[in-house]
Amino acid sequence: MSYKAVIIGNTKLSYSWFVLTHRQGLKLNNWEVLEIDYKSNSLGTIKKRILDYKPDVIFTHLSFHSHINPINAVLQFFKDIKNRLPVRVVHTCNDARTHDRYMGNLQGCFDVAFVGTSPMVENCRKSFGIPVFYSPYSSLTYEKMADFAPDLAFNKLVFTGSRNAHKTGFDVNRADFLNRLNNKVPMKFFQTQSGNDLRHRTPELSVSAKAILGACVGYSEKYYGYMDVRYYQYLGTGATFIARPFTTTNKIIPDDLYLSFDNYEEDGIKQIKEHYQRCLKEDMTSMKIKAFNYMQQNHSSKIRIADELAIISQI
Repeated sequence: MSYKAVIIGNTKLSYSWFVLTHRQGLKLNNWEVLEIDYKSNSLGTIKKRILDYKPDVIFTHLSFHSHINPINAVLQFFKDIKNRLPVRVVHTCNDARTHDRYMGNLQGCFDVAFVGTSPMVENCRKSFGIPVFYSPYSSLTYEKMADFAPDLAFNKLVFTGSRNAHKTGFDVNRADFLNRLNNKVPMKFFQTQSGNDLRHRTPELSVSAKAILGACVGYSEKYYGYMDVRYYQYLGTGATFIARPFTTTNKIIPDDLYLSFDNYEEDGIKQIKEHYQRCLKEDMTSMKIKAFNYMQQNHSSKIRIADELAIISQI
């Protein structure tokens, strides 16, 4: 029997991790998938496509971004769909948050929620009136590591992301840290959503670059359980990964799969410099292979989505 799922999210974004992992994970679990872009389609258009497709499950992302659609309209939208189809509607939010963007009752509109922090689980269970589960990001699924790419064999420490983002408004000033680090360690920056965005070549970059830096945000204890997507993106493709661990990282990923530093202060920069110099001198292939195998065996999109589907089937 064939099952059908709809993914509602930022499907026109070339590298939405929600879309990529859910699309791949569902297909690898033998589900048919219809993707609908949430930003460029009206709720009426989305509703018609869903009613025509008749899915068994709907996975949603961006649902409570009120600048896209009013919350009341979104709730009524899903209530109307559930009144017309025997479908389970799934809300997802993997952000570093303690509360969702909407903290009202979701009964009759959604069936289950998967979130990315322990405080979110606790708080949303009190408000949503539906089952809420912790489900962190996953790696994309690969059968083997990519081939070495000479044009990506950088001896400099690689950072992919926005070099100047997160100056304020979060728990760290990442932009200041990256600027200070760049004065001590040779670095190669790749700006996301720009002409030199390398995310589409993540597997080749991970295998070929000497080391990739995981400089993230969301380290505060109040976001307990959160872990940035970079861990899954790069360890899942076999990178030599230098990263600052989150509170629960070592409960999810063994600490011998990556090189850690403690903070964004000067001693953290010193640790990164030492790791980087080690990567220049030593063959890190065994760590790369071990990381790749562990992530694919435990945190691949195929496995994560299978776990979520098992939960959904019991609701």
